Amino acid sequence: MKYEITPLEREKWQNHEVIFRDFADICYYVQIENKSDGISIEIISTPLEERRKIEYPMKLFCSSHKDIKMWGVIENEELIAGIETGIESWAKNPRLYVSTLWVNESHRRRGIASALIDVAKNRAKKENLRAVYLETWSCNEHAVAFYLSQGFKLIGFDICPFSNEDIKKFHVPLKLGCEVE
Repeated sequence: MKYEITPLEREKWQNHEVIFRDFADICYYVQIENKSDGISIEIISTPLEERRKIEYPMKLFCSSHKDIKMWGVIENEELIAGIETGIESWAKNPRLYVSTLWVNESHRRRGIASALIDVAKNRAKKENLRAVYLETWSCNEHAVAFYLSQGFKLIGFDICPFSNEDIKKFHVPLKLGCEVE
């Protein structure tokens, strides 16, 4: 089935809430070891003892990045997928940031997310930005696999944004990016 991706107007969609839902059977464990000759970092796929439910709300058009633009797929007057992008405001040679990529669970695995990522990559290319980047969690196995399949690579992570136990809790933000050609 072909889906039409359309620009979403800020006035209509500002603060519209969508719920991201998924699950994880594996998470990525970040292992860091300080050595006398450097630092060793491994990110290891780790099976969970019990399936983890992932669910959190997201509000649209709430990114702090400048020049926010959003595109979505609307079916029967309902938003079923969307991508929100903004430009780094602090960088001399800016990148495009994907602050939201969401597809309703009943519409996944149909190519919508890939098409939305292409929209972001095309925006970056059109606006002469050098890369596209985003953040996902070390417990979001499906998102990590998807972004890697789209040409993204690990460009960084934060091991303690919420607590000193974030690594153990698999709650590490993974920063992924891809260069724009």
